[in-house]
Amino acid sequence: METPWQKWKRENAERQQSGKVSPLDFANPNTEYAAEDVADARYEICKECPHFLAITKQCVKCGCFMHLKTKLAHAECPVNKW
Repeated sequence: METPWQKWKRENAERQQSGKVSPLDFANPNTEYAAEDVADARYEICKECPHFLAITKQCVKCGCFMHLKTKLAHAECPVNKW
């Protein structure tokens, strides 16, 4: 039988592999980060997107803070721009 901790670890691994991210990924020591140039390129794309709110640096589609989300290797743009 799977313990609650094992279930959380399995679900978290599945979520990361699917491209879905969570703010908790920044606290996870096993989180893979994108190379700095990749993260910078992603963020530049976001800043030009009509779904980007510059004042909060958030995406209207997913609600994520894009200056952070772009740094996660397995993150995906909600409108498939990167």
